[in-house]
Amino acid sequence: MSYISLYRKWRPQVFEDVVEQEHVVRTLRNSVISGRIAHAYLFCGTRGTGKTTMAHILARAINCLDPVNGDPCNRCEICTGILDGSILDVIEIDAASNNSVDNVREIRDEVVYAPSRAKYKVYIIDEVHMLSTGAFNALLKTLEEPPPHVVFILATTEPHRLPATILSRCQRFDFRRISAEGIVARLHKIAAANGITLDADAAGLIAKLSDGALRDAISLLDQCIAPGNEVISYNDVLSVAGMVNDDFMADLADFIINRDTVSVLNAVSELVAQGKDTGKFIGDMILYFRNMLVCKVASSPEKLLELRGDVIERLKKQSEKLDHNLLISIIRDLSECEANLKWSAHPRILLEATLIKLSEMNLNIAENDVLTRLARLEHIIERGALTGAAGAAGETQKGGADSRPESPNETAGIEREPAGDDKSGYNAENNKSVQIDGAKSKNSKKTAAQEFQYRRIPEWDQVVTDIKNSGRMAIYLYLVGTYAVELGTGAIGVVFTAENRTIKDYFTKTENLDVVKEAASRRLGRTVRVKFIDEEDISGIKEEKPDTRDEVEEKLKDIARRHNVPLEVVE
Repeated sequence: MSYISLYRKWRPQVFEDVVEQEHVVRTLRNSVISGRIAHAYLFCGTRGTGKTTMAHILARAINCLDPVNGDPCNRCEICTGILDGSILDVIEIDAASNNSVDNVREIRDEVVYAPSRAKYKVYIIDEVHMLSTGAFNALLKTLEEPPPHVVFILATTEPHRLPATILSRCQRFDFRRISAEGIVARLHKIAAANGITLDADAAGLIAKLSDGALRDAISLLDQCIAPGNEVISYNDVLSVAGMVNDDFMADLADFIINRDTVSVLNAVSELVAQGKDTGKFIGDMILYFRNMLVCKVASSPEKLLELRGDVIERLKKQSEKLDHNLLISIIRDLSECEANLKWSAHPRILLEATLIKLSEMNLNIAENDVLTRLARLEHIIERGALTGAAGAAGETQKGGADSRPESPNETAGIEREPAGDDKSGYNAENNKSVQIDGAKSKNSKKTAAQEFQYRRIPEWDQVVTDIKNSGRMAIYLYLVGTYAVELGTGAIGVVFTAENRTIKDYFTKTENLDVVKEAASRRLGRTVRVKFIDEEDISGIKEEKPDTRDEVEEKLKDIARRHNVPLEVVE
């Protein structure tokens, strides 16, 4: 006799042996005991959860001559005939390869005939969602009112693809994913029966890799037994599954955190030399950084991660060096690499480029992470704005009725730096003034341009927040760390500091400039023009005077809008 795979050899023969589907077992067993047999059942669930196995057990149970507590006896002539295929009253159909209208018409023509030996003629249609629309329509009437001696059992992994008319005519049972504990217990039972010693860590890894599918777990165990090992260790499972061990993955994560690109490239070279699957490795890396993220945000990661204690401890130490937003960004980049890998002709190069990029992302983590910088800047701005507002209020109250009249520049909202040593109400962080056209000299006569001072616009933070709330996150992130100053009538300047001036070119695009212009005009309550300048170049910018042409153009546009007259401005 040829070798029988373990998952076939250990397929449950009675309801009692089915692993962790008690809600389905209880209902079907009671149906058999009471004789309340439905004409159609629908078994739904992911692969390897027992749908087809349950269908076979039910088919024998309802036809068994001597059922035991709802279970088939598997000894009577009907049960043995169904098991060895000598009784043709139980018909199993693969809808993936028999999905045409003609195949269903054959079923419809055959159901009128009574079963040859059994009580019920049972049709088990596996992967029923693969039937064509015409085949579903042909099955519909037969499924609704079959002869009393016919039972349909439909099995599918994608119930959402079934027409509602089919779903409404079946008793539906949803099969759950099998827990890791249930899979491990079953694996130990099978290994013991075959004289194999299965390490607890190895069983746990098999359960994790199977993702709730018991059939996959048993198949992987069968593959581990095939080399003739009497003891199956953790590393044996890793070797069979084509995975790298936890130490390799942890070392690679350390290389990325420490920006050791040479070691990263050496690790990739070792990975390729061992013949590991690049796509699977990327998936394992995503899972590793996901586990690191769990250790970062969860107080008790041991309850969420099915890993060895030493692995969790190392994950905790690594997570302390990374911000959780950076971990999310790493997972996103790895996922993008995984998606692109299947279309790449050079997967190794793509993998190396991605890992080097991740290494560079960790340069000055605390300083360069955008969201970390944003939180710090918001905190500084909030404290500084309050101080500046209080100082401004104090300065106004101090002047009182004896204060000198405002100059034209002050009327336009332009502030001067407090003279002499009187710095009350002056906030160096948020209201510092920038002198234009040369340094101020106490002894030299000042020109109008030299006395012109740029004032920071306190509403700028609200403008940036408005852009964020509108969903323009890219523009919002580029504006983090900038501030705005008045350039004169109708114009403001967005100032980029030395550390973020390289992204100023992003706003050369008209659509990005318009977003900033609209947000600033709406928040400031007036139409403004926006210029983007570097902080070190601000001293070379002259005060902008009102543009008579622009004023005339705006008046013409306003008149046209009020009278609903189309207006086209030609340069």
